[in-house]
Amino acid sequence: MGKMVRLFTCLALTFFIFFASIPVSYASFEKNPLQFELTELKFSTRENGSHFAHGYLSWGNVSPYEILDLSGKLELHNKNGKKISIDSELLEIQSQELYPGNNLLGGKNSIYFDLVPSVTKASDLTGAYLKPTYTFTLGSKAELSPGIYTETTSIEVTDTHYIENMIVMNRGEATAVNLTYSGLEILNYEETRLLYPENTHPVINASLRLEPGHFVRTSFKIPLDLLKSKFTNFDDLIVRIQTDFQSTTPYAEALNVTVNNQKLVNQTFTENDVTYVSLRELAKALGATIQWDDPTQTATLIQGDSTITIPVGSNRFLLNGSQVTASAKAKLYNNTILVVPLRDISEMLNCSIYFDHIWGLKSVTVIPPLP
Repeated sequence: MGKMVRLFTCLALTFFIFFASIPVSYASFEKNPLQFELTELKFSTRENGSHFAHGYLSWGNVSPYEILDLSGKLELHNKNGKKISIDSELLEIQSQELYPGNNLLGGKNSIYFDLVPSVTKASDLTGAYLKPTYTFTLGSKAELSPGIYTETTSIEVTDTHYIENMIVMNRGEATAVNLTYSGLEILNYEETRLLYPENTHPVINASLRLEPGHFVRTSFKIPLDLLKSKFTNFDDLIVRIQTDFQSTTPYAEALNVTVNNQKLVNQTFTENDVTYVSLRELAKALGATIQWDDPTQTATLIQGDSTITIPVGSNRFLLNGSQVTASAKAKLYNNTILVVPLRDISEMLNCSIYFDHIWGLKSVTVIPPLP
């Protein structure tokens, strides 16, 4: 792995559960624009007898400011505050420019720490934490805006057309309105480029309103003869929609959870970096049913062929009779409402989960699979 700035070349956007991070005051982005999260730290020994720690790092600019001339390093400290890592070029942080909200807080990148000789066993890492030190210049401030994201779900090829089926989703912080569609850009990994201009689309048009976390499923048809004029292989094509839009007032909630285009508002909270939601509200958004057994304090969630048994006070759920260990326990909120870890239940139901963290705002979007 090269210098840490290379982590920004590809932004991974998958949900995470646990992290050990440096506290960040979101009211003081000018002082703490970066956030670092270290997970799954483990002790290892090389063949030559030296020891090292391995974990996963997520980090990024969570502020609304551009960060210039970033320079610094990462250190591992033990629970007593003593530095236990050996400086290395691989632990340097360097970047000439980080855009506002440019972060990898949803992804994991491997990180290794060579350890000082006094660290000889796994228990020496108990309570260890990441300590970043860095300097930077604060750049211009950006505004919250929509973020239109597309993901291909399937591809069809007929005798006349290449059809790209997509999810079009707003992963930004403001509602996208007055959308205009101007066609497609088609590329391959050799960077051959083809433009397919269009000015109308049955879904991507001025009538579409995409709130943060909302999505639509749609498709785009490209004449096969047009593709053949530019490409000989269709296996590595990348299709991008050309669209413009306006934005409305951005969301201000610190946590925004949207499931199947429905915003969850009751008993939605984060605790120990696990997002909890009301099981009843989640089931309603997904079109699932719930059965409750009061003597055993157990809920059963049923959706299609999937049955999840959820005991209160346990993280050992049953999926179609097989035990699954969740990231956190199901529990009663105010002793009345059953709340569950969102990620675990969603994954058991084969939903797609998208996590975004920008400028102190966390958004989780859940999209169920096609029936």
